[in-house]
Parts: sequence; C-alpha cells; structure tokens
Amino acid sequence: MNKVKVPLEVGKTVRFSKTITETDVVMFAGITGDFSRFHTNEQFMQTTKYGKRMAHGVLSFAVGVTCTTLIQNDTVDAVPAVSYGFDKVRFIKPVFFGDTLNCAYTITEVDDKVLKSYGKLEIYNQKNEIVAAAIHILKFIPFED
Repeated sequence: MNKVKVPLEVGKTVRFSKTITETDVVMFAGITGDFSRFHTNEQFMQTTKYGKRMAHGVLSFAVGVTCTTLIQNDTVDAVPAVSYGFDKVRFIKPVFFGDTLNCAYTITEVDDKVLKSYGKLEIYNQKNEIVAAAIHILKFIPFED
C-alpha cells in the first residue's frame, strides 16, 4: 500500500507583492458588480474620515490568494491540491490606491491522515500594517492507481 503524504512542511513560507492601482479597483468593480461609492466616488470619500477611495477588501484578499498557488509551485511530489476554503477571513485596515500589498503565506499545520495542510495568510501594506488575514486549507488529492 502506497502511503501518500502532504508534500509541504510546517514553516514553509512564500511571499508575493503587488501595488493596487485605480485600474485594478475599476476592473474588480466591473467583474463583481460592486460599485460601492467607497471604491468609485472620490468626491464622496473626501467627506469621510478616509479622505479618498479605497480598494475592495475582497480585492486585497484576492491578491494574497496568489500565495496559495505559489506555495505549491516547487513541491516535488505529484499530489495535486485544491483550495478547500478559508477560515477567519478578516479585513483589518483599508487599502488605498497606490498601496503596495506584501503577502506572506506560511504552512502552520500538516495532517497526513486527511491529506490537508493549513496556512496562515497575512497581507500587509507598505507601512508594514496588517490589512487582511485568513487561515487557508489545502486538500491534496492523490492520483488514482
């Protein structure tokens, strides 16, 4: 009997960075249909405590999700994985146009019995302030014999 194991180890970390542009926000609004004035109305936002438009929280989170693919790119084992979901997703601080998001994804747990790994996703702005975070679950699915 072939014993399949999760091809990741606790502590493995990957990083990804991206600067959020107005184009990113406008395209995301078009894709999702979320044209909230927080993202699209500069004049309105100047009357708020934020003073300017901000990116969608889900857009900021989606940039970090890139790491869930990157963590698998250099695994040598041929066990494919799918995203099993995210827990404790939090949008902690606003992200503004021009902010650079620095994302880190670290494996925190590996469960070979159920072929899952758990990772901590943290997204920071250029001031090193955390703006979003989540726990991610990868489910590994071995090829059939």
